[in-house]
Amino acid sequence: MDKSKLGVRTNRSLIRGLSVLTEISAQGPMRASVVARAVNLPRATVVRLIETLIEAGVVRRHEGSKTYEVTEEVTRLSHGYDRWSALTDTAIAAITEASKDLTWPIVLTTPTGLDMVVRYNTDHTSPLALQRYSLGFRIPVFDTASGMVFLAYCSDQERETYLRLLEAEQGTLDVSRVKRRIDETRVDGYCIHHRAGALEKALAVPIMLDGAFEGALTMRYIPSAVSYAELKNRYVSPLSDLAGTIGGKLLI
Repeated sequence: MDKSKLGVRTNRSLIRGLSVLTEISAQGPMRASVVARAVNLPRATVVRLIETLIEAGVVRRHEGSKTYEVTEEVTRLSHGYDRWSALTDTAIAAITEASKDLTWPIVLTTPTGLDMVVRYNTDHTSPLALQRYSLGFRIPVFDTASGMVFLAYCSDQERETYLRLLEAEQGTLDVSRVKRRIDETRVDGYCIHHRAGALEKALAVPIMLDGAFEGALTMRYIPSAVSYAELKNRYVSPLSDLAGTIGGKLLI
């Protein structure tokens, strides 16, 4: 039915704001000028809408950068509050502080289906990030360091379910090799992995709460710049300590 016949008027600013939010969510982080071109609106209008979205808590501005990206609050628009929201809210301050010393980009991920989903990262504040991933970016569980950490520390029932799915898929991944990687990760307490096609390697550790897996912290690095010995001696402990700090705060 035509809403105009009912005397109902749509809110043009709200529609424009949602289009800006959608564009930043799908393509961000982005500059206001790029968003303006994408949604076909004047830059001044887009800046005003972005500031409104920042005030609403669904968009954030990167410090020292002119780019904008969506926040974890966006996931609540479609899924409501979930267990990962509390983890992200707790982790942001700790990750931001730790990134000053670690320098390499740090990523917080959680499992969703057959993927690990980026909940937060420091890609746009790290000078060493070769690739930049937006919030909500998905990485296959079976081909990422965070995925191996998840499979190593999730419940036995979850692990068995994932491995059955992998076996049934009959893809290019060697199931026995995945199982070995899981066992090695449990012994070491961390996983080092080079995802197919990626420019960086990744070091991941689990975030645990009362023995249960809550999420994974990953530090991406350039293989030619960091040796395996340096990685173990310099980065494993600080990243594990950061995961422990985040897990501890979840208890409060």
